[in-house]
Amino acid sequence: MPLAARRLGAQFYRMFANVDRCGRFARLRIGLCISLVVGAGRLAAQTISGRVYDSLSNRPLVGATVQLVPSTRGAVAPIQATTDSRGDYRLSEVPAGVYILGFYHALLDSIEIEPPPVRITVGGAGRSAALHVDLGVPSAASIIAAVCGSGADKNAAFGVVVGHVYDAASRQPVAGGSVVAEWQRIAVVATGLDVSIPHLTATTSAAGGFAFCGVPRADDVVLTAIRGGDTTARVTLHVSAAGFAHRQLYVDKADAVTVIAGDSLSEPQPTPRIVRRGHGRLAGSVLDAGTHRPVAGAQVAIVGTGISEVTNDRGAFSISGAPGGTQAVLVRAMGYLPEHRAVELLGDSLAALDVAMTTVRAMLDTMRITAAYSRDVSGFDHRRKSGFGRFLDSTDVERRRPFQTTRLLEDVPGIRLAGFGANMRILMGMSTRCEPAIFVDGAGFPDFNGSDLNAMVDPEEIAGVEVYMSAALAPVQYKSMSPSRTGMGCGSILIWTKRRR
Repeated sequence: MPLAARRLGAQFYRMFANVDRCGRFARLRIGLCISLVVGAGRLAAQTISGRVYDSLSNRPLVGATVQLVPSTRGAVAPIQATTDSRGDYRLSEVPAGVYILGFYHALLDSIEIEPPPVRITVGGAGRSAALHVDLGVPSAASIIAAVCGSGADKNAAFGVVVGHVYDAASRQPVAGGSVVAEWQRIAVVATGLDVSIPHLTATTSAAGGFAFCGVPRADDVVLTAIRGGDTTARVTLHVSAAGFAHRQLYVDKADAVTVIAGDSLSEPQPTPRIVRRGHGRLAGSVLDAGTHRPVAGAQVAIVGTGISEVTNDRGAFSISGAPGGTQAVLVRAMGYLPEHRAVELLGDSLAALDVAMTTVRAMLDTMRITAAYSRDVSGFDHRRKSGFGRFLDSTDVERRRPFQTTRLLEDVPGIRLAGFGANMRILMGMSTRCEPAIFVDGAGFPDFNGSDLNAMVDPEEIAGVEVYMSAALAPVQYKSMSPSRTGMGCGSILIWTKRRR
């Protein structure tokens, strides 16, 4: 049972005999010692207040349960309070005595840290009637050192990812399952740039826990949980610059179903393929981020399952029969940037998802404002001389006169268009095909497909095009990794427009 679901009293009594040399309780399940800001050790206090701080996100911890437990069982009833929007708590009318003060929160469960309590003595005539005690979650450096060993926190290049895997139906921990972590690594070698996709595999503990040491800091890591034949979607997790990230994952049993056609976000396939089905249900709405009006006709798809629905006139949608657990949702609508979300489909419960979509026009206005800071003035000609990619300029565009930007790309060897309408995809490669990363005026759009690019850029606006057939050939600043793509080592397409000048 998660720590947040049980009271702290019994745990505090067990820990009372383990006071450290400072006279404070600071024991964590992973063996950390936390420094707590505490007032005088013996005060005549009837009110105890303070703030609970989350050192991992550098902000107050909202919704934490702070509990004050007497050292002698049954002396007085435990007193507790919940931190407010500023992370503050207040315990009033505390009788004289010796207590243990601590807190719990879902965040502590997710990183397997026990609440760090502190011993407090209340009493003494003539003393102050208030006591201030601040509590805090340990820092990322402390957790990294505890999980990965001494000295690991001093390596500025690597961080840690921790989390748990649960069964989506029962919410019980999944022991003996597997979790795979992948990321993109770019290294400078004698022959140029070496692009690789490192991966690590962890086996979940009896409590469903897992940890990855050595992941990159300030970068994205893609996680997938596996239990036998059941798997989650590929979920992107950002590791902070401090080097710490955590994620809960849910797996569920799914049925294998044979379908003839691919889903609406995939290239139609003439041969049958096997997809996963289950009892997952998802409902919600799609709105315009600027006007808050419903977006009708938006396509909401569970990635990789062949399941998708279209929003009605109220912008509402409802999906059933989806595989349960942690799944990826991709939302598309004409004139809007695609939106990628991760959802938890737990048992037969109806999951809710509301998505606010940004129009292409709003993005274009932002790019015009910031173009002076991001545009590549001379890089196009310099890279053109290198010979690593395929290059088109405004003269080529004028000669070919395509009615859509994707038609211009179709003339490039190794590029093929699949699908039509809102589901048109750009595929790259000869034998093995993948979806390239797309950049417009230096800004990356990892989930763009062909229709999105056509909506954003008209052919007559194009000043130059760069096409790199593999990640190894693409400039280092123009590579991307997206969980919705079929190949993270795929190449890149760069579009430069006249409006950036």
